Amino acid sequence: LLPRHAPETGIDSELVRNVSDALGALDDERVRKYVSELRAPDLADLIEHLNPKERVSFVQALGAEIDYEIFSELDEAVRDQLSEELPNEYLARAVTELDSDDAAYVIENLELDDRQEVLDQLNSTDRSALLRNLEYPEATAGRIMQSDFVAVAPFWNVGQVIDYMRDAEDLPDQFLAIYVVDPTYRVLGSVELSKLLRSRRIVNVERIMSEEIHVLKATADQEEVARQFERYNWMSAPVVDHNERLVGVITVDDVVEVIKDEAEED
Repeated sequence: LLPRHAPETGIDSELVRNVSDALGALDDERVRKYVSELRAPDLADLIEHLNPKERVSFVQALGAEIDYEIFSELDEAVRDQLSEELPNEYLARAVTELDSDDAAYVIENLELDDRQEVLDQLNSTDRSALLRNLEYPEATAGRIMQSDFVAVAPFWNVGQVIDYMRDAEDLPDQFLAIYVVDPTYRVLGSVELSKLLRSRRIVNVERIMSEEIHVLKATADQEEVARQFERYNWMSAPVVDHNERLVGVITVDDVVEVIKDEAEED
């Protein structure tokens, strides 16, 4: 059966039918034309409405135009199916473009040989970040955290931090705060970006940082993490390992995914 019209996602039975027909005709250009205006959540919704064989063909038809964020939007069962059937070279490109938490979802259920083949194709920075997530059990803060974050020393001034962020090539795609750490990477405080940008360049970050910071253990249950975010209206929170070293950050977007998944399970 074809899905009923879903205006909130922009996906309806006619679009599914058109894409399915184009895939059957091996007309990749027509496939791309049909979905050219769709964003990642809508593309993921469309993929879930296709049959398993069509899903793989659809992702491959998108070619270089694909938004790899669709992998973070997919239902877990559909994501696992694609991960198992797509070439490892393709998965390596996908995980390179994704945040480490989403990348971990893509490869966590692969056979060990396939997982290692994907990891071998990553640069050392991406590989280390991904392995850090995979070290922690499923449904923990360590598994859903982003391993990319901005951490600076307390004696840096605002100008140094801004120049560093401008020049660095491995910053997170989106972040709300920077973390001030000691030489062992223990968290001393945080500075919101808005406050940083309003401060004079010569001011040391330790003078403007907030020491009222809520730190999460990497082994904390993700449901408990979600409850804390909801109760205290956090936008982000640092994650530390058993030595209290900063290893990642969880954002409200990550928590929304947890809440959504738990609701679907219930």
